[in-house]
Amino acid sequence: MNTKTRAATDAACDLVLSSNDAARLEILAYEESTILRKLILDKLEKSELVSSDRLTPDIATIGSVLLYRIGAGKTERRTLSLPEVSYTNGQFINILTPIGIALLGRRAGSCFAVSVHDGSALKVQLLKVEFQPEAEARMRSRFLSETRLERC
Repeated sequence: MNTKTRAATDAACDLVLSSNDAARLEILAYEESTILRKLILDKLEKSELVSSDRLTPDIATIGSVLLYRIGAGKTERRTLSLPEVSYTNGQFINILTPIGIALLGRRAGSCFAVSVHDGSALKVQLLKVEFQPEAEARMRSRFLSETRLERC
């Protein structure tokens, strides 16, 4: 895993993981089959690790709400989720699917190919990160800090 801590805005790195997401992936890597383990370990190896407070809001993280398109298909809106909270109602995309793991750590605007189980490749474009839990937490923290200062 790339543990450099430069800012997530560095264009040299295509994949950026929060330290929390990287820790979750490390646990999942040793619970999964050989094929999934390889995808997870590849993601960890190729990604830049950034603390949550330095993560830009345009990076897809676990819990982010994403707009993306597969090929020339329609725009999909899904929440990137862990396996235990992924339901088949069309609202979530599990990070342990080929597209889910490929979306994790990508920046809005990214286009990339995803190899699927039959050996073919799908072109995926991450159009927008509508919501990112880390950005929301920072915003709430700033709001609470400002509110406390106003009371003094």
